[in-house]
Amino acid sequence: MEVIEKQLKEFELIDGLLEKKEIFSSERLFKCILGLNKTESKVLGYMLKNKDVRTSEIANALKMDRSSIQRAVQGLSELKLIDRKSMSMKDYTATKELKDAKKQGYLYVYNAKNMESIKIQLKKLLDKWYNSMLKYIKNLENLCECCGFKFEPC
Repeated sequence: MEVIEKQLKEFELIDGLLEKKEIFSSERLFKCILGLNKTESKVLGYMLKNKDVRTSEIANALKMDRSSIQRAVQGLSELKLIDRKSMSMKDYTATKELKDAKKQGYLYVYNAKNMESIKIQLKKLLDKWYNSMLKYIKNLENLCECCGFKFEPC
């Protein structure tokens, strides 16, 4: 019983810290629920603040090599957190208000999904995890018997 009381006190402390927003940064939340690494979290954060970005732009802004950024973009794309679209150099130059830039050809730009769709995705994954933990708890007796541990109710 003491262990349970101790855990409840810890949960109350965590809940209080969450209210003060001292525990979960977006990076920790993305890592915990989505399984993103540091680079993917930084890239997603950058894309949430900036629209129509190229991998070279992200690499310069985050002071990282482009191949690391491209791997992160690939991972984010597989998780359907970002969109990739083709854009003409002319449109890109106009969008970014660049002067004297090459205006022929096409390039790929990336955008994060809107925050609401990311929140929905996070909630779905969290609900899925919660339901799997409930199933685990429900089947705990069977799991204990498998291991040779006899479960006897109080």
